[in-house]
Amino acid sequence: DLLARECKVIVAENEMKFDLIEPERGRFNWTRADDLVAFAERNGMKVRGHNLVWHAQSDWASKLNAGRDEMIAVMRAHILAVAGRYRGKILEWDVVNEAIDDGDDYLRDTFWRKAIGDDYIDLAFKFAHEADPHALLFYNDYGGEGMNTKSDKIYRLVKDMLARGVPLHGVGIQCHFVAGEIDTAGIDTNIKRLAALGLKVSVTEL
Repeated sequence: DLLARECKVIVAENEMKFDLIEPERGRFNWTRADDLVAFAERNGMKVRGHNLVWHAQSDWASKLNAGRDEMIAVMRAHILAVAGRYRGKILEWDVVNEAIDDGDDYLRDTFWRKAIGDDYIDLAFKFAHEADPHALLFYNDYGGEGMNTKSDKIYRLVKDMLARGVPLHGVGIQCHFVAGEIDTAGIDTNIKRLAALGLKVSVTEL
């Protein structure tokens, strides 16, 4: 009742993540995600999809000893199945989640990157666009809300993606804030530079 009265957008914390929605390769459990989407439809709410590709909560996929072609096939099959099932029902998809490294490296060395290469991010967005051409596609991450080293790397990533013609529409800033440590001026500057690229910015996990 509270959600229906107060909210116009809803997002699952876990129900659309890899391990819950595809617990075994090629076997999908749609029950919880279907319930969420149906609830949103009954109450005139939009849905954010979270998420299609992440290094965590990916269970069997993270344990595969597979080469590039097979891992691309795994990723494509998953994205086409999930984003395709909810085609036309999702406002925004977090396509790739938390791919930027927290330390000195640029990209996080995930199992997706190890098997496929740096272009796994581009491929994920292309597959998501193929599955649902009308959904807005987002890169989502934490720690890069204000102006800092990580937000610079996120900016570099999305700017380069746009230059390569990748179907990217926005950046999700997770906003896992600590009270009293919020750099509002830096956040404002960062949002404006992302917007100047023509990207939308969503606060995704406040």
